[in-house]
Amino acid sequence: MASLDEEGNSAAAAKVKELYYDILNCKGTKQTYAESDNEEEERKHAKKLNKRRAKELRKQQKKLKMADKRFETGADSDEDIPFFMQDASIKAAQKERALEKMLAAKAAKKAAKAAKKGKKRKRSSSSSSSSDDSSDSSSGKKKKVKKKDDKKKKKKAK
Repeated sequence: MASLDEEGNSAAAAKVKELYYDILNCKGTKQTYAESDNEEEERKHAKKLNKRRAKELRKQQKKLKMADKRFETGADSDEDIPFFMQDASIKAAQKERALEKMLAAKAAKKAAKAAKKGKKRKRSSSSSSSSDDSSDSSSGKKKKVKKKDDKKKKKKAK
């Protein structure tokens, strides 16, 4: 067996070194990249990438603007916290706010309905007295609905 110095100075080692440096310098590779041949595809690809990049930037800017608006209005930013970082207290607060919002919407809807009904009563009370009988039955319905709402609230509070 020959020593490493002898192997490094042999003709085979010299040829290996030469081929190694040729590969590093991209000489004699099987196929070289022809830039002029692929210029059209490169331009299309670059255009596609630029479109995608611009779209992502617009999305990101839109998210930032929405977050700034929420910050300026003083709204809670629990939604800004990533899902995996939200603990039980944050989730409970979110549910509570959603419930309050839903109840407020229902109350507003009922108020609008009552206002609309009040206008109808004013018109119909001058025309006939039979509407008084129907208003008694509707107030009974309102009491039933109110009891159901109270029961739902108690269940959700538990």
